[in-house]
Amino acid sequence: MFHLLTCICCLVLLVLAPTVQAQETTAGAGPVRSEWKVSVGGGLIVAPSFVGARTYSLLAVPNIRVTYKEQFFANFRDGIGYALVNSDGWRIGPVVSYTFARSEKDGGSIFQVAGGGKSALQGMGDVPGTVSLGGFAEYSLKPYKVQLHLHKGVTGHEGFTAEGRASYGGVVTYNGPPIIYSFGPHIKFGDQKFTNAYWGISPEQSVRTGLDQYHADAGITAYGVNAFALMPLTKSVSVSLVAGFDRLAGPVVNSPLVKERGSANQAMGGLFVNYGF
Repeated sequence: MFHLLTCICCLVLLVLAPTVQAQETTAGAGPVRSEWKVSVGGGLIVAPSFVGARTYSLLAVPNIRVTYKEQFFANFRDGIGYALVNSDGWRIGPVVSYTFARSEKDGGSIFQVAGGGKSALQGMGDVPGTVSLGGFAEYSLKPYKVQLHLHKGVTGHEGFTAEGRASYGGVVTYNGPPIIYSFGPHIKFGDQKFTNAYWGISPEQSVRTGLDQYHADAGITAYGVNAFALMPLTKSVSVSLVAGFDRLAGPVVNSPLVKERGSANQAMGGLFVNYGF
C-alpha cells in the first residue's frame, strides 16, 4: 500500500540530527536556521487490509521525515531521494524505496493492529518485501505541483511501477493556528511482474484458494484522490490528517482475488502526531 523507506537509513539520519542541530548556534553569532528538518512521530490509519480487500484494518504507522534544503528527502511515502536538478520549479533525481511484504498469515500489513482480512489471502502465499530503485520528477508553480515517480523492484516482486500526482496546496488562517493543506488526484501503473505478484492466480494458488487461475496484464492499476492537512500545536508539535480514495482498475479489478474476496473501492483515513527538530 505504501512505499516505505528503510528503517536503518532513518535511524542513521536521526542519529546525525542532534549533531546538525547543535551546530545551529555559534559563539556570539546567535541562532542560525538549520537547513536540515527532521520530524518523528506516528499515527493510526484505517485502510483496506490489503490493496483490493473489502475488509478494513487499523494500522499503527510510524512517520519519519528528513529533508535537507529542497534537495534531499527521506520519508515513508516516497523513500529516499536526492534532487540532482533543483531550479526554476523543477526537481529531478534518483530515489530508493522499500515496500514491506504482504503476509498471507497476517492478512496483509505488518502494521496491522486490529481488523479483518486474515482469511482473504489464505492460499495466496506471501509477497516478499521489495527494494526499488527509480527516479522522480516534480514541477512546482505555487499553489500547484505535478509529480512523477518511477520504481523498478530489484528484490521481491521485481516489477516496474509508476505514479503520477497533481496537487493544490495552501494555508488557511482563521482565529487560531494556521492549517496547511493539499489535495489532488493521482494515477498508478504496474507491469506484469508487479500485477501478477499481488493479484495474479497461479495454478498452485488456484488449487489452494479455489479461485480461478488469472494472469494479470500490465496497465493502470488504480486512480483516485488524496488530501492532507497539518495544524501546528506548538513550535515543535503538529497534528496532521490524511484521507484518500482509490478506484482499482484494469488488471487489478479483474482479478478473482478482488472480484470474489475484495472490492474495487479503496478508502483510507488517518491521524498523525509529529515532533519536529
